[in-house]
Amino acid sequence: MSARETRLRTGPGAGVSRRGARGRAGSALIVVLWVLMILALLVGSLAFDMQLESNLTGYQRSQLQAKQLARAGIEWARYLLNRSLTATAQLPMQTGDDEAVYRNAIHLARGLAVTNVVRELGTGRFRVDFIPEQAFRNVNQLADQDWQNVLGRAGVPAEQWPALIDCFKDYIEVGEDHRINGAKSDDPFYQERGYGIKGALLDTVAELLMIKGFTRELVYGRRAIQPGDLPQPGIASWLTVWGDGKLNLNATSPDVMMTITGIDEAVTSDIIERRKGLDGVEDTVDDGFSNLNEVFAFTRLPPVLQGLFSVNEHRYMRVVAVGACGDVYSRIQCVMLLGSRNIRIILWQEGDAP
Repeated sequence: MSARETRLRTGPGAGVSRRGARGRAGSALIVVLWVLMILALLVGSLAFDMQLESNLTGYQRSQLQAKQLARAGIEWARYLLNRSLTATAQLPMQTGDDEAVYRNAIHLARGLAVTNVVRELGTGRFRVDFIPEQAFRNVNQLADQDWQNVLGRAGVPAEQWPALIDCFKDYIEVGEDHRINGAKSDDPFYQERGYGIKGALLDTVAELLMIKGFTRELVYGRRAIQPGDLPQPGIASWLTVWGDGKLNLNATSPDVMMTITGIDEAVTSDIIERRKGLDGVEDTVDDGFSNLNEVFAFTRLPPVLQGLFSVNEHRYMRVVAVGACGDVYSRIQCVMLLGSRNIRIILWQEGDAP
């Protein structure tokens, strides 16, 4: 190799050339790393989307199954109510019959509430509750004193009672002459909302929300806001629009009973205990009062109140069915009208349930 060639290979320019090559190689490496990072992000995003779509599809499938399970619960309720039309403790259980079905049919025939009936079906389950509508107070038939008892039990201050009672009566009664504390269609409350009074009885308890003064908190209650607070009950849990107004003592709750003047905790305790039957054990075939004479013979219920009660009236039956598939729930609530030979659904509400 000549001296000139040696100088060309080892001179100052050779270092620059090598540094340039290394720079180009480093740039290429950075580009490759960026490309790999972008590809990783794309793959990760695609995997996330696929997982999300899979979860949504799974939830929708579970939701559909839960809805169908709730509907299956309603059909099963029809079956049990049909059984109740002819059920009696005098008829022995047939061979191969389900003991729980036999017992529940007898309870329904006597006008008792039957709750928390669970049946497994495939990969899910449904739960059904039966409560006679006559276990609640008929909101359309409440007198002023009844309203005061209901509002007082819900924790409403006494100074608000007159306005609420007058507004309710003004809403359901025909005419535009309002009571002292009431409100008719010309009241700003109704004009701002674009509707007037109904001038007729309520068709559902939820209609209370349309009446001046009846807030969602009053109607449906509220949870405890701070530690130590007590939840406020909603009056809707004690009310109905179905039935003749007589309270079914075989099915009603202590809270509902205590909205009647003259009934205290001692009376409700007597009724709850004695309707367990002669054996004193709940959920056996002898549960429930056979007639009002039994009630007055074995409890401290004042006889003067006899006209307010029944023990087996259940012509209107509230049925609540909750279908569950995993952690997904669907709820159907309906009212069934029980005839002597058939059962007809007259109210239907459905939706998701916790």
